[in-house]
Amino acid sequence: MLKKLLKAAMASQVGWKLAQPLRPNGITVLMYHRVNRTRDAEMPGIGVDQFLEQMTWLRARCRIIAPEEFTATLRQDRSGTPAVLVTFDDGYRDFFDNAYPILAELDIPSLVFLATRFMDDGGLIWTDAVATAVLRTRRADVVLPWNNQRHGLADKAERNACRRMCTQFLKGIPDPERVAWQSELFRLLDIVPEDVIGDRQMLTWDEIRATRPLTRYGGHTHSHPILSQLDRATAEQEIRTCRDRITTELGDPPRYFAYPNGRAQDFTDETKAVLQNHGFELSFSTIEGIHQSGTDLYAIRRQPTGCSTLGDFASLVLGR
Repeated sequence: MLKKLLKAAMASQVGWKLAQPLRPNGITVLMYHRVNRTRDAEMPGIGVDQFLEQMTWLRARCRIIAPEEFTATLRQDRSGTPAVLVTFDDGYRDFFDNAYPILAELDIPSLVFLATRFMDDGGLIWTDAVATAVLRTRRADVVLPWNNQRHGLADKAERNACRRMCTQFLKGIPDPERVAWQSELFRLLDIVPEDVIGDRQMLTWDEIRATRPLTRYGGHTHSHPILSQLDRATAEQEIRTCRDRITTELGDPPRYFAYPNGRAQDFTDETKAVLQNHGFELSFSTIEGIHQSGTDLYAIRRQPTGCSTLGDFASLVLGR
C-alpha cells in the first residue's frame, strides 16, 4: 500500500520534481505496440484513454525527443528535465487510427518500427497469427505437436495459457523449424492461415506517409523472424529487404531498427554488424531500463508500457 501511495505521489507535479534526482542519467525509451479502443480486443494493448493520459503527463513533465536527437542528448548534460523517446513496434493500423491523433494533438514525435512484409500484403505477424488461431479455433482441446501434450481450450483462460505456451516455444527454435511447427499447429487446430487474417491489422504505406514528418519510421525486419534464429544470409536478406522497402516507399533509407522480440538472446554481434553494414545507426532491444551514455547503441534499452496507473507510469519513466 505504501509503495502505491509513493508512486501516486510521484506522478504529481510536486512529487515528480522531488523524485527526478533519483533518476539515472540517460534516456527513457518507451515501447508501445497496440493502442486499442476496446478492452476485450483479441490482441492486448494499452487503451486509448490511458495512452492519452500518459502522453499528456509526458508532455507536461518531460522533454520528449525525436530519434535524431538521441545520440546528442546522451552526450549532453543530463541534469534537469528527463528525456524520453516514444516508440512503437510492428506497424499496427491502430497507430494511425488511435495513437497518431493524440500524438499530433500534443505535438509529440515518435518512432515506429515496421515489419514491412505486412504493409505490403496485409497479413499478420506470425505471433499474432498463432494467437488468433488458438483463440478462434472451434476445438475444445489440442495436442501440441512438439511435445504431444494435450492442452484444454474450454475457456478464454485456457486459450490464453495455450497461446503463451505456443509462442514461447516457437520463439526459442530456429526459424525454419518454427514455420514447420506452426503449420502443423494450425492443422491440428483446424485453422487455415487465411482464416486468421480478418480485418486489416497493419498500416498501409499511404497511412505511413500521411503521418510524416511528425512520425519517424525504422526497420523491424521484413517478416518479423527472431534474427538469432536465422543463418547470416537469411538475416541479412530480412534486414536488407526491410531497408529497401522503406527506402522505396518513403524516399529515405531508415536509420533506426528494432529487433523482433528484442531480448538479449534474440540478436548477436553478427546481427549488429549486418545492421551497421546496411546503414542503421541505432538499434533498439526490449531489454528493460534507461539507456545511459557509454552503452551500446545497437542494444538500446526500452521500458514496456503496460502500466495500470499513472503512478506506475511515472515510476517507469523514472527507471525505478
